[in-house]
Amino acid sequence: TINAQYEIDVAHNNGVAHPFDEVVRDKACRKRLRGADCECCREYYKAVGKLPPGPQPPLWRSPHATPMKATSPGRRHLADASSVPNSPRKRRVRDEDGDEDADEDTAAIAAHVQQISRHRQQWERPKTPPGYWEIAFPDTQEAAAINAQAREMHKQKRARVEEEAR
Repeated sequence: TINAQYEIDVAHNNGVAHPFDEVVRDKACRKRLRGADCECCREYYKAVGKLPPGPQPPLWRSPHATPMKATSPGRRHLADASSVPNSPRKRRVRDEDGDEDADEDTAAIAAHVQQISRHRQQWERPKTPPGYWEIAFPDTQEAAAINAQAREMHKQKRARVEEEAR
């Protein structure tokens, strides 16, 4: 098991050698804990995307003293959302490019979660096993699929623990 292979670093666990969830009420101390998301919040973070940049000047320009033609190539229209952060049109173009932008979005969403999440914890909560909430007994094919999902979850957990141990 993972618990038999790895020891908990006592220096990072308040001097305790087992996973221990302490109630942290101090606002500054809670801010230092790892931000997480629940099932409900995960959908919110996906929909919102990364945090918009801080205060910026407006996206429009002041009118010129001389009128410009409406077909001028240098003029931006409201339909051009390429400069608007988190716009659906910009996101669609990004997704077609490849996985690098998706990784950037994932990192940006993780930073967003870390910055504003109300769910703070020192230890990652265990994930619910696949098929746990289904009350009927699975047939053979469903049981094989559930076991495959469980093996994949264990591989991912082992990879996270190995990465954290480094």
